[in-house]
Amino acid sequence: MKEHNSPGGARVVVIGGTGESGRRILRVLRARHPQLELCCAARRPRPHDLPAGVASVTLDMRDGAAALALLRQFDLAIIALGPMDAFGAAPHALCLQAGIDCIDINDSLASAEAILALDGEARRAGRTILTGMGLAPGLSGLLLMKLAREQASPAGVYRSRFYAGAAYGGGETSPYAILDSFKPDIEVLRQGKRRHEAAPWHDGHASFHFPGQAKAAPLIAYSAPEVAALAAPRGRSGVAAQVMTFDPRYHIQFLTPGAARFFGRIGRWKGMRQRLARMFFNSGQSVKKRKNADADCSLWVYPDDRPEDGWLLHGAMSSYDFTALMACAATETLLAGALDTQAGVYSVEHLAPAGHDALEAALRRYGVTCRRAGTLRHQEDPLHFGWCQPVEGGAASLAHYGACWYDIVVHPRMTALQTRYLTDSAIWGLLRSKVRGLAFAGFVCRVMLRWRAHYAALAPMRAAHAAHAAQWARITRDISMFTSGYSRARELLGQNEAFALYRRMFLETGRMEMRWLWPVPEVIAETAEPATAVRDYWLAFVGRCEELGLLRGRRSGHGYAIEYCAYAEMFFLLGCPELANVVREMEHEALAYMAGRAGVEVCWRPGANGSANVSIEALAAPGAVRGAA
Repeated sequence: MKEHNSPGGARVVVIGGTGESGRRILRVLRARHPQLELCCAARRPRPHDLPAGVASVTLDMRDGAAALALLRQFDLAIIALGPMDAFGAAPHALCLQAGIDCIDINDSLASAEAILALDGEARRAGRTILTGMGLAPGLSGLLLMKLAREQASPAGVYRSRFYAGAAYGGGETSPYAILDSFKPDIEVLRQGKRRHEAAPWHDGHASFHFPGQAKAAPLIAYSAPEVAALAAPRGRSGVAAQVMTFDPRYHIQFLTPGAARFFGRIGRWKGMRQRLARMFFNSGQSVKKRKNADADCSLWVYPDDRPEDGWLLHGAMSSYDFTALMACAATETLLAGALDTQAGVYSVEHLAPAGHDALEAALRRYGVTCRRAGTLRHQEDPLHFGWCQPVEGGAASLAHYGACWYDIVVHPRMTALQTRYLTDSAIWGLLRSKVRGLAFAGFVCRVMLRWRAHYAALAPMRAAHAAHAAQWARITRDISMFTSGYSRARELLGQNEAFALYRRMFLETGRMEMRWLWPVPEVIAETAEPATAVRDYWLAFVGRCEELGLLRGRRSGHGYAIEYCAYAEMFFLLGCPELANVVREMEHEALAYMAGRAGVEVCWRPGANGSANVSIEALAAPGAVRGAA
């Protein structure tokens, strides 16, 4: 590593810092490592879009002399240009001439070959190049090496499956990599050797069931950059040599294999690639507005035909977020000298086990953790929307901070899941057994009529909170829906049985919903001060509920005493007082779960009519709890 000449830390330039990944890299590094001197370099810089404290310069990589002069001012370059195959290894060669290290997020097989070929030159120059430090390659390689170290496949057969929701639309350069994956022939790793084969559109692995999805999705096989790394001489030694066959495929929401094959054929026509890339970008901006465009991203790498034995990343965040966090983790570990490398060019597959461990530890700090697929138990721990989430600092940087359920646009799959939790519940099954055939349709109609009546009965509550009319329309709609269904079931089953079964269904559904609304324990545990983050996040939620008029109470040094609950008042008004505390029960479980790895004790003392006294206090040795995570 080049000596740092600035007392403030390393000087880092992000080339392509105005792109989808580049902007995220700059934002996260600025938040997590304010001591770094960060600069955004782009052909068309946009200084107004940058975080405070990040410099901006104009850089055109086609002007080699100007680029070289600029690069010499820095210690490290992060290459986030696109499309990568348009630049190949040229930016890396300039970094070597400038005498600085570099990291890229390359996703092109052809560029991977050219970059890996610089290994000898990098060794002679005493410089380090980390290549493919994104989602795939990058995180995919890290999961692959975890399995290879376990010798999970006796035959060395491993498969990678990637899913991207359409809610983010995509950047201007990503369509080039997508179009290249549509080619009728692909490069693969088979029996430890690189081969050229026809794309397998209809083999036994043409679909895959991703987490959170209702059914299996069709897959597209592609020429993965990992093939170049695994087939290279260094890839046939060490841990990577355990990988004999690698089968990578992906699915992008709304993209069908039929369309991919068609575009793959016409994309070979002269001048079509650029036109198709522009069309794909515009299409992405259009489909992200669809009602069912989801925000999920999943990466699942597994041995043989055993997905349950694989490692899985899953979160309601974009592929650009995952790529940026991997690049930030690589930056952090390289600057810290934690990768256990000499000078040279390294993909993830070429790093030693100590380097893999260092990257995984850094990723954990950024909110990216993997889980063994076979250990997921959705009934006990419903994580339909994943667990990975960017961690950029304290609680205020986390998703849904300072918001309640009625402030946000819920996930597009939420309604379907709520319906499933209802129809799978014990109370629904019992009602169906007691009210059969057309009589059940009549029962549902009576519930709907009562829902309308209960909603009308809550008009004074809406009028009293006219300043938050939109939220209270949703609040009273939900409460009247709960009470209409419950009260009809109570008439049929009796209060004791109806309440016990309805409460169970309500809490199970609420647990699923709160797992999406609030951060999971892994995320909270990696904030700057976990104990403080739990308390801040909870109090921000309570504060918003106060603003909306959902509760009133008193703050204390470590928590909050809820003295009035609007939910309880509405349950009383609608003749269902026994439901007064169910919302507090749901919140108690969600808070205890979120705080599970933060080294705190949640003391929840429930009272009558939705009241509760809640305190969150740090344990004597929070470090021990965090370490157990």
